[in-house]
Amino acid sequence: MTEISKFTSKFRLNGPAEPTSGKVSKRPRLVCNQCKKAKLRCDRGQPCSTCLKKGNGSSCSYQQQTSTTTGRNTLAEDKLQHLESLVTQLIQNQTSTVPGSYVAPNVLDNSSDKLHGGHTPEEASSEAPDSYVGSTHWSAILEDIHELKAALAESPTTLDDDFTPPPESRLLNEELIFGDSTCYSLDQIISQYLPPKIEVDRCLSKYFQGETHIVPFVHTYQFQRQYQDFWADMDKTSPLWLSMLFSICHMASLIGRNTGSPYSPRIESSNGNGGFHTAAGQCLVLGKYHRPQKFSVQALALYAHCRNLQTLDPSREVGSILSMVVRMSYEMGYHRDPGSVGRFTTFEGEMRRRLWASLKQMDLMTSFQLGLPSNINLEHCDTRSPRHLLDSDFDEDTTILPASRTENEPTKFLWFVVKERQIISFSKVCQDALSFEEKSESQIAQLDSEIRAMYTSIPSVLQTRPLSESIADQSFLIMTRMYIDFIHLKSLCILHRKYMARGNHFSTLTCVEAGSNLVTQFIEMNKEFSPGGQLYDNRWMLTNFTVNDFLLGNMVLCLAVHTCWRAGMQNSPINPDTQKNVLELLKKSHAVCLEISPVSKDARRVSHIIRFTLNRASTEFSTATATPSSQQLSTPSVLTPGTNIAGGHSELAGSTFSMLPPWQSCMPGDDAMFGFFDQINFTTDEFENMDWMALELLGT
Repeated sequence: MTEISKFTSKFRLNGPAEPTSGKVSKRPRLVCNQCKKAKLRCDRGQPCSTCLKKGNGSSCSYQQQTSTTTGRNTLAEDKLQHLESLVTQLIQNQTSTVPGSYVAPNVLDNSSDKLHGGHTPEEASSEAPDSYVGSTHWSAILEDIHELKAALAESPTTLDDDFTPPPESRLLNEELIFGDSTCYSLDQIISQYLPPKIEVDRCLSKYFQGETHIVPFVHTYQFQRQYQDFWADMDKTSPLWLSMLFSICHMASLIGRNTGSPYSPRIESSNGNGGFHTAAGQCLVLGKYHRPQKFSVQALALYAHCRNLQTLDPSREVGSILSMVVRMSYEMGYHRDPGSVGRFTTFEGEMRRRLWASLKQMDLMTSFQLGLPSNINLEHCDTRSPRHLLDSDFDEDTTILPASRTENEPTKFLWFVVKERQIISFSKVCQDALSFEEKSESQIAQLDSEIRAMYTSIPSVLQTRPLSESIADQSFLIMTRMYIDFIHLKSLCILHRKYMARGNHFSTLTCVEAGSNLVTQFIEMNKEFSPGGQLYDNRWMLTNFTVNDFLLGNMVLCLAVHTCWRAGMQNSPINPDTQKNVLELLKKSHAVCLEISPVSKDARRVSHIIRFTLNRASTEFSTATATPSSQQLSTPSVLTPGTNIAGGHSELAGSTFSMLPPWQSCMPGDDAMFGFFDQINFTTDEFENMDWMALELLGT
């Protein structure tokens, strides 16, 4: 390949050091270079009609008047130098597998003033960008060419001005899977699903005054102004904004439930047929939610959030919806910090940070439930975390963002900010659990230290404490403490689970401690959900995320017990007293799982596994008392404690099973009590090939 150096430093726009005195400047040429060369008439268009007829519109150019100022055209030359480096990078990419550096279009000055102060509302655009592309897209080069044209000519051409979409584009835009927007109308949806204004007012009041299901990317005062505009002129309302209104009303209806247990079916207190949620979905279709536009990301994210609140089991539908939301957010540049890309007001920039932080948390937690990789790679994002501010601290007319509130103040937004910090280490744990690459002991120890250090940085007001010491605290604060603590505990469980199965002492002790704390807190919380309990009024804060963590903790404890049984009592890292306490805790968990089972298939399956473990325990103890330890039932060989957690020869029990939901990937077997497990070796691939559906039928 020809060396690129032969073509560099050839094009420079240097003017003479001093203008020649007495020299008459030439009149600028009014004929394009192509017409002049062919000696044809030119209509001076850009491009001219003659070049267009010949199909050479892209090559139509005019001679530019030489600058009479001293020095060189610095801006134009800098653009050319940038293009030279870009071409060099493209050529290098053709001969190397190493990706080039990221080049983002329209990158502004990243000064501290712009990052913290932002643009004024007059300087910035109130509309979100239609699309964002990285340097891998061809239009990234086109952006540089446009900037060069702007530097060299006063009237650059726009390539999309004369574009007429082909006739079949209309059909392509009406894909069946996205819904047919012609099936709905705004008037029809409003007349069928929207209650009288006074009832909607009550729903919004209940939502914004509450703390349960508040979403950070809906600003209280901005939404209220939009709500007033809606009633003033419904015809001008965006269907996507109306979908947000219906979703908020749906959440308010869940908050308003005053009867029933947290495990009863979750339907709206008004419009019991799920009318609000149905209307929100119809508005999404009517507004063509799949197109990057204003309110599209917020409306679809709210819809997914409402859908997730309807079940205590992980929802694959919610995972699919969030995948679309994340992809659309990337297209609209939410993964780039507003201080670096785009022109946004201070208010818009902070709300974009809130939205992106919410999507990171929702997507990671949902993916974790489903046992799948997250759709968001944190290495591809530079959006800063939102500040600890209430909606009353800033609004659309804010020009300088206030400093964050102190983290000793237990606001309803504090737990969201702290959770945003935890996401970093929790994401690394999830990546390790789903990775097929083994980490060394030092890497695992480093990640363990990072998780524990993150926990020590949690503000004292959000650090967990017994319910008996929280009698004066609001129920919302109690629940958010558990949310934060559960992220820490399940991070340790997931990190050490597979190394515990290999017999590593430290990982076993860590899993037993973390799993026991997680299960104990959930059982105590469940007691307070009953009538008269501290958390009865906020029992709807129990979500499938929390239930999934509870099931995960139980499965980790079951796996710990089975692992110790296989290692033998003498080699077990868990002493008999601790093992007894774990089994007592599993008995209590079994009762809770049975309570949740009517509305949770996963809870029913875990209840079977706990029952198998308890039955196995009674057999183990009876066998131990009847026969000497040297004559115990033979078990398949396992790794001895102290084995290198990264270099063992035996396959990890459940390691290749890690693409299942986290609690399910910890499932042990009871090969001593049930014939279904008699021939299963849980340290080999047979564990992966087990028929879990048959297991579920066995327990019914």
